[in-house]
Amino acid sequence: MNPFIYQSCCSGDSFCYRTEELKQINKMITQRENIFIYSKRKFGKTSLIKEFFHKSIDKNRYFTFYFDLFGVTNFVDFIKNVYKHIALNLPEDYHLRLKHLKELFIRVNFTAVIKDNGDLEFNPILNSYNLDELFADIYRGLEKLSLQSGKKIVIAFDEFQQISCLKEVKGDILLRKYIDKYPDIRYIFTGLKRHLLSDIFSKKNSPFYNISGKLELKPIPKDKLFIYVDKRFKHKLSFELFERIYDNTEGELKLIQEVCYHLYYITCLKNNDILNSEVVDYVCSSLLESKSEYFKLLINQLTMPQKIALKAVVISNGTELYTKDNLFKLQVTKSSLNTAIRHLYKDEIIDKETNKYYISNKCFELWCKKEFI
Repeated sequence: MNPFIYQSCCSGDSFCYRTEELKQINKMITQRENIFIYSKRKFGKTSLIKEFFHKSIDKNRYFTFYFDLFGVTNFVDFIKNVYKHIALNLPEDYHLRLKHLKELFIRVNFTAVIKDNGDLEFNPILNSYNLDELFADIYRGLEKLSLQSGKKIVIAFDEFQQISCLKEVKGDILLRKYIDKYPDIRYIFTGLKRHLLSDIFSKKNSPFYNISGKLELKPIPKDKLFIYVDKRFKHKLSFELFERIYDNTEGELKLIQEVCYHLYYITCLKNNDILNSEVVDYVCSSLLESKSEYFKLLINQLTMPQKIALKAVVISNGTELYTKDNLFKLQVTKSSLNTAIRHLYKDEIIDKETNKYYISNKCFELWCKKEFI
């Protein structure tokens, strides 16, 4: 079995070194702080939350609820998502859980079905569409649950940037109202779109201004990640080869896992003991080629000025985009390039750090370098 996982969240033996971050989250929760976890894309934020809930938090002291808001398009979706996941995470069996839910909540009824894979699915049926009433019902229910169990509640909102896209009047204000009204509940916020999330927590006119402390998720140090990888390769991958992979991906955890997944298949599962720079380069090249059609589709969705701006980021390594030489090479005006850069930045296709632009999707960036340079 391949020990490298890149298509889903990592847990258990697949979870990579985040010991210090787990300790820091535990400390902040214990000290009654809310937490905003932020990082570049694909650094393992979701895996970190799930690992914390699964293994690190004291289950005798806390009830944990993880809400993925990715598919939420309005606050009724949001409310249903919350009800559904509370139902899924209660500890009782099928019949007792339905009874318990009826005791906790008055603005919703639940039906439950067993899916083909054997999992239970709970479907909330709302008997009110008044957001204030529904939020009040949820929080009263959580308070009851906390008092009955003697445990504090910890809620994780993943993809929390979706909140800024929901258009119902005062929905976000109502959510903040109940967060403030029930201060014993702790929150972990995270998501993909750093700029939206930063605005949500940093702008003074946002309902969620100053609601949480911050925790930056940085790349796992090279030497620590090598220990994790080396063990799974049964010491077939030299540090020099791993360093080549790490440096090229700038420590992006998901992409490193993906490269290692394919390397492991070639070397360990096919009993090929040869693992050298040619094999590593072949795997990396094949990986980019396998995504080529998808990346071409992304490129074709851009306007011509945006394509030129993307090329400018690549050929200039993200710095000094507006030099006369650069503008001449690209046959573009400074004004046109600046407008296109702002659009790419707003759409999260590119990002910026310490005055350097880079393509948010590291694999896409490597493919663009191959195409444009």
